[in-house]
Amino acid sequence: MRWSREPRSARWAAALSGLAVCAVTACGPTVGQAPFQARPDTLQPGDLLGPFEGTVVDAETERPIASATVVGTWAFERGIGLVGPAGFREVAVETSADGRYRIPRPDDVPTGASMRLRRFTLIAYRRGYVAYRSDFKFGTGEQRHDFSQRGNKVRLEKWLPALEHRRHLAFLGGGAAIAKAAMWEAQPASLEQQGRVAPHAPEEQKEGVSAAAQTMLDVSPLLSAEEVRGVTGFAGEFAVGRLADRVRSDVYDSRHFRAKDKSEAFDVGLRVWSVGPTAAEAQFEKLMAELPAAVATEEIGERSLRARGGEVLGLAFLLREKGLVVQLSCGASQCTDPGMVLRLAKLVESHLGELAAPANGRELRPQETSTGGEP
Repeated sequence: MRWSREPRSARWAAALSGLAVCAVTACGPTVGQAPFQARPDTLQPGDLLGPFEGTVVDAETERPIASATVVGTWAFERGIGLVGPAGFREVAVETSADGRYRIPRPDDVPTGASMRLRRFTLIAYRRGYVAYRSDFKFGTGEQRHDFSQRGNKVRLEKWLPALEHRRHLAFLGGGAAIAKAAMWEAQPASLEQQGRVAPHAPEEQKEGVSAAAQTMLDVSPLLSAEEVRGVTGFAGEFAVGRLADRVRSDVYDSRHFRAKDKSEAFDVGLRVWSVGPTAAEAQFEKLMAELPAAVATEEIGERSLRARGGEVLGLAFLLREKGLVVQLSCGASQCTDPGMVLRLAKLVESHLGELAAPANGRELRPQETSTGGEP
């Protein structure tokens, strides 16, 4: 058997032709098979380009972690035969009040005939916790196999005093967003390198281990049963608790005034998000879009709205600079005059000085948040 060999000149012509086509059409990078699954419940491979979405939670309590920095990085390489790095793309977001994140596909990927997307890495970071990487684990270097493109759950473990910041920084790697979030670790890492201990080293443990007890948002000072009765004239009793539609966290709390021996039309509800200016505006927009019959008003705060669903009157307002969104709901049998809801809202506004400052210390990005399901 004789092998027919194409002349070298023909091969070069074909290669140059391919390069010329790519030059004209801006060929995208070759994308290989992802080493992770599309979802936790399937064996189907994911897409290296994304998008990526999931939730960041406390590994011990399973509570969502708000304002965690989540960074997606795509690394590219180029070359035929002699292969070399060809840069990277980075997208950084912060988790919403529900601990959710979404990393979109990059819109400026490098192009060319020999361009390849080599890998994607996701890093989640929040002070007081051990960082998460999608490829391997901190300390052991064990390869991670539980990452998925969609429906991913990032479980952050509390930081312990025995852990070293210098090793943690090496584990995190580069990237501007992560470097900024972890900048505070440089000093204790430097002291560790010199064999010394940072004078305030226990602070991370305090922030991580007892964060749930110390930073839970508490809106109980904002409205009392006596104030509700004073506005509406209700003579009955209230059972005061929290609304059960979502979990209290360091950025969200609620108050439920349930009228004893009465229908829900006598109930009053208060919800407050303390999430930073950008996310507060996004949360207000979400309420505006999802609450029934919502209408923009200029009654209170920087922006406000009125809503009504069945026998429930609703009012919400935004205080952007404070990073706060307040939502009130009042049954029509309790608030017989729509002006009563506004008076309740103004009472809440007058007490906001008694609300502790947001625990996160950083602004959240506009991600998915919850309306609470009613006006």
